[in-house]
Amino acid sequence: MGHLIAVEPLRQPSPFPEPQRFKHEKINYSLIKYWMHYCNNTHSERCKPDKFTLPESFKVIDCRKHEDLKVISAPADCKYAALSYVWGNIENLGPDDGKKFPQVVMDSIKVVQELDCDYLWVDRHCINQDPKDPDKGEQIQRMDEIYSQACFTIIDAAGVDCTSGLAGVNLPRQSDPVQRYAQVNGVNLTYLGTPPAEQIRSSRWASRGWTYQEGILSHRRIFFTNEQVIFQCNNMTCLESFDIPMSILHQIKAPNLKMKPILKDFEPLVLADNNLGSHLMEFSKRDLTYDKDSLNAFLGILNVYRREKDYFHFHGNPFQGEKRCMINAWYHIEPGTRKADFPSWSWTGWKGAIKMTSYENPDHDVKLVTEAEGPITLDEYMTACKENPPQEIKPAIELTGKMTTLSFELIKWGSESILRNRDINEPTIQDGPWAILPITTDITCYSFLYLDNEALTGLYQFKLPIIVLEFGTISQDHNLIILVLREKGDHFERVGLITSRDAFKYGNKEKDNQPKPTFYKDKGRGWMTRALIPKPEDPIWEQELKKETIVLK
Repeated sequence: MGHLIAVEPLRQPSPFPEPQRFKHEKINYSLIKYWMHYCNNTHSERCKPDKFTLPESFKVIDCRKHEDLKVISAPADCKYAALSYVWGNIENLGPDDGKKFPQVVMDSIKVVQELDCDYLWVDRHCINQDPKDPDKGEQIQRMDEIYSQACFTIIDAAGVDCTSGLAGVNLPRQSDPVQRYAQVNGVNLTYLGTPPAEQIRSSRWASRGWTYQEGILSHRRIFFTNEQVIFQCNNMTCLESFDIPMSILHQIKAPNLKMKPILKDFEPLVLADNNLGSHLMEFSKRDLTYDKDSLNAFLGILNVYRREKDYFHFHGNPFQGEKRCMINAWYHIEPGTRKADFPSWSWTGWKGAIKMTSYENPDHDVKLVTEAEGPITLDEYMTACKENPPQEIKPAIELTGKMTTLSFELIKWGSESILRNRDINEPTIQDGPWAILPITTDITCYSFLYLDNEALTGLYQFKLPIIVLEFGTISQDHNLIILVLREKGDHFERVGLITSRDAFKYGNKEKDNQPKPTFYKDKGRGWMTRALIPKPEDPIWEQELKKETIVLK
């Protein structure tokens, strides 16, 4: 599958030059230069390399000589390209001997030379890989600066490890499988190949954790795929198979903002209007070789949001203050796997895709636990970070909110009869553990428990302590959000999350087209997808809530 562009013959001469035909056999470096020249002269500061003071230990590969390739200390005002690729399991690659550079690095050096750049930065060869070397820690902390300051980033979107090389540089690209040009009834047809979004999404590169921030943080990206080269800066996307003036394919949304592509799946990476929660969700889908890298592989993006939007973070969980906090504001779509290097309340402590909930969570308080001074608020932590970052903070949080114990039941819906509302879109029914929330003596609400791991999936009935993060009466989203816990001696650990939109909006007759994991059971009518409930003073389950303070690790 792919794109076909149809162009009707014009009655008058075109103001634009006729597009050149794509030569699949070799890479058109002149075209790539033209894209970058156009970007440099036309686009806003969003595309230009950032300007930071690089670490004194910053090193690059000197590409000025074809034979004497070596890693050197970066010269003053060094203009360099960066490489983003999949390491693989290849070991013992020397950082200083050009003969030992793997194929993807050698191919990238050739690309750098063809594009008139003198230096190349490659993490594995330009950072001392000794974990005890302080320079390694410093550069990992500054990945945002390294990639955003690069003149461009080469992305190997076809290789599976560092021995693969860049498609089309030394090894030929996959044979061109189709006729790219045809004329039907006077209309010229051009086949553009697989949509870039699909090409990149299905690559090994797009499955790895470290490469996520490398792609997002770069300002100009050159993707090498088995079909073609794709250029994506922060304002446009260009294809080697479709060489026409860029202004035809893009429209300016507003001054200084990103230009929107007319063909939406042209974009290898979605860059426009991505908020921090969206980045967390995308990153959580990716794989890491080492669990301990959960935070470091995302740290560059957190640094950008710290500089530009005043977000702070604690163990990777962003917040802008007491009531704008992403701690525990997420759940696992499917049960994940625990990572012992990080606390259970942090997304960094789990392997598995997450989905974000409301960030406001107004019905509980969060404090951080210090070694000597006792609990401190998030605002106090933010103030301290601006002046003198506190050193001795435990990987624990103190939660204060309404708590009780809820019953849970394993339900398999294939054996249940449900009274459905035909005038609304039905919720997706999911087998698994459901929380039992009595509303009145006749009506009980059942809400799905999104488990963080599979430890409880086989239990038919069980009880667990919970704390309400949000009742849904104040926040804009009207979400009921409940954190499910288990007690571990002097502290608690996270088990999962219950989230239910408008679950207790009494007498609500409005159509709700958003599926939500909520069902009701009426003693007289059985299961229902919606229930009209006369408003009591409080739902029965809420009457048992008590305000408590706990420590969560």
